Amino acid sequence: MLKYCGLLEIALIVLFAASISAADDAITFNTNFEDASLAKIEPMGPTQFRCHVVGQTDEHGHNRQATWYYFRMDHVAGKQIALTLTDFVGEYHNQPGVSPMGPDIFPVFSNDGRHWQHFPAVDFDSQKKETTLHFTSSGDSIWIAHVPPYTPSDLAKLLADLRTRPATMVETIGKTVQGRDIPLVTVTNPDVDDSSKKLIWLQARQHAWEAGTSFVMEGALRFITSDDPEAKSLRDKFIFKFTPMVDLDGCANGQVRSNANGYDVNQHWKEVDLKHPELLRLMPEIWYTKKAILTCNTIHRIDLLVNMHNTETGEYLDTEASDAETLKLMRHFDALLAEKTSFDRSTPLTVRAMAPDDTNSLYGQAKIPVLLLEQRISTDKKLGRHPTTEDRLSFGKQLIGEMAEAVLLK
Repeated sequence: MLKYCGLLEIALIVLFAASISAADDAITFNTNFEDASLAKIEPMGPTQFRCHVVGQTDEHGHNRQATWYYFRMDHVAGKQIALTLTDFVGEYHNQPGVSPMGPDIFPVFSNDGRHWQHFPAVDFDSQKKETTLHFTSSGDSIWIAHVPPYTPSDLAKLLADLRTRPATMVETIGKTVQGRDIPLVTVTNPDVDDSSKKLIWLQARQHAWEAGTSFVMEGALRFITSDDPEAKSLRDKFIFKFTPMVDLDGCANGQVRSNANGYDVNQHWKEVDLKHPELLRLMPEIWYTKKAILTCNTIHRIDLLVNMHNTETGEYLDTEASDAETLKLMRHFDALLAEKTSFDRSTPLTVRAMAPDDTNSLYGQAKIPVLLLEQRISTDKKLGRHPTTEDRLSFGKQLIGEMAEAVLLK
């Protein structure tokens, strides 16, 4: 009897250990890190999952955008996984039925959380607006995102490096809703009189999901602050201003296009009157950035401001400018990008007589030459593939150079 109980006890211990081992081996999801985002997860089997995208609505609870997801899966080594991403359908400018997912939108993955590549193929269901990924991971963890992430921590590392460079000044122009510092970077040769210089302004990440613009920004900053002879020559002729990340809260919290109070950071630029404290409370990201731009323009006229964005399948420039001299400059810049860079424009410069309340409206308010630049995340015909972080970094150098050339030749 004692011997039988001992065998039963051993059997129970073995079964208990096996169940712990099976639980430890189960695939898990993790969003406990900066910029991560994922909603409901539906297990369809041990290695099959249906994952919903969170999305973000505006200040009225409308215009849900579902253009960001970023998460990690653990205990995946050697397993054949089927992962369906869903719940993309939302609204845009109060028009329902809009979806950011399509057959040429390939999510990215990383085996270390730092180096990213696109999935080689997707299975897109055009009826359900769902994308399914089939993969077997070589490592035990895999990070998955809509596009390669670029977080406030990544920016902090870049700014720390830039502060060591003699031609560079980093300052804080204000704070976000949640109290994060909004940085402004100025690059120029301090030994050359500013009165003889042109002024160029480059801006990124008004929409948190558009991380590709941050890699372009980093490429531009690293080039223009470098010892490259071309960069040194440009610093003698120009003052460069950079607002590298406007919606830092959204970039930290895995949001899409609105600040922590729900206001789209590329809208409301006419509405935000710098005399009204309530607008400062609701939209400090717009308020402080607009103040910095307008203040700068009264001291030293801005010759060209480019406001960078990402979109799904389009690549273009548009503006609200209407005077012949400014449009000549912008069309020349558009042609330079198309001719000399990887910019794969889907249409020539678009001029909108009545633009929405976005950053382009600074032209109407202060005659600042503002361009919105959109870059696609789908296949770039010039590259023959989906753009990578290395492509974005390289384009940053090209972009700042062509901005300078267009201004010098106007």
